[in-house]
Amino acid sequence: MKTKIYITLLTILFAANTFAQSKVEEIKIASKELNQTREIMVYTPNAYEHNPYTLFNVIYVFDAQNREFFDYASSIANISKNAGQGTIVVGIKATLIMGEFEGRNTWVYARNNDFLPSTTKRLGGRKGNMENFYKYVKNEVIPYVESNYRVLPQRMAVGHSLSASFLLYAMTESPDIFDNYVAISPNMKYDDNFILNRIKSLDINTLNSKKYFYMSHADEAAWGWGASNNEAYTHLRNKLDSEKFEVTIEEHPEESHMSSFIPALRTAMNNFLDAIKPEWSKELSKETYEVTFRVKVFKEEDDVYIFGNQESLANWQKDKIKMNRISPFVREYTTKVQNHLEVQFSTDGKELGWVSLGDKGRSNYPMMVSPKKGGTYTFEIVENKPF
Repeated sequence: MKTKIYITLLTILFAANTFAQSKVEEIKIASKELNQTREIMVYTPNAYEHNPYTLFNVIYVFDAQNREFFDYASSIANISKNAGQGTIVVGIKATLIMGEFEGRNTWVYARNNDFLPSTTKRLGGRKGNMENFYKYVKNEVIPYVESNYRVLPQRMAVGHSLSASFLLYAMTESPDIFDNYVAISPNMKYDDNFILNRIKSLDINTLNSKKYFYMSHADEAAWGWGASNNEAYTHLRNKLDSEKFEVTIEEHPEESHMSSFIPALRTAMNNFLDAIKPEWSKELSKETYEVTFRVKVFKEEDDVYIFGNQESLANWQKDKIKMNRISPFVREYTTKVQNHLEVQFSTDGKELGWVSLGDKGRSNYPMMVSPKKGGTYTFEIVENKPF
């Protein structure tokens, strides 16, 4: 039986007109792995609707029933200095169950059930369900997102507290499920250092691609986590940190367990935008695809140059490849490219101010495209003005 998907659209209204088209979709998934209906949220930036060729990085945020986590991640990923056209953010929510809270029965989020293993000693008679929740994320959430949104293949994940512990479990279960792990204040001590022992078992020689790993803690040493944390830091720095597994560790002892999410994610996100994202953009497929770029010019006399992130597009040199003039107002260039490509246009070595993408909108950023063999990509110069 196929997984059933139900979608409700919510529009986020921002004060700034620039973000007027950003939106959040609330999606219900009839999960086979969990045998229940679950919810995720998907934030798409303004550029997603306006740039129909462009692919976007994707971030998975756990514990998204805490809307503050999801909203903060969406904001910082999309308005930071090097955010560019933005990032898709997927919020994975815990489900509501009837349970006991402060001595009374009420609806509570069953996050402990999701993030603790079936062997846990901490649920007062109820077993954890980490193993099946992991399958839900791997087999249902990620495939749904990658089938329905224009996302790049690299994945970033953010977790806090027990959801950070779950990320570490997922990393040791299948390291390639994500490429950039952000674990904020994970509990590695519970069940006799269950998560810490799994980290120690990680063999980075089995990784299919480079991983980036960020971990931080706040004032949890006072809770008795200090020894486990320090043991994890030592192992990460001395045994795992390498060219294939890049480790960043921060401590925020002046912050509380909750408040540390703010400085920790800011550091991790800046590292992603400034260092990791540019590295990911250099990763190209071995296969090549023949594609045609077609540009309608603003002025008949304009010569247009094409450039981008690979050799067949002059490796970002703005004045090396002049497009062919096929009519007074149309320029074309056909070449073989690798996946995934970024492309931009210039006149006389100067980047163009705005490029239209049909009736969807316009962009002044390089367009990131997933090429298809024989495909034609059409653009129009709206204003012939450099930045």
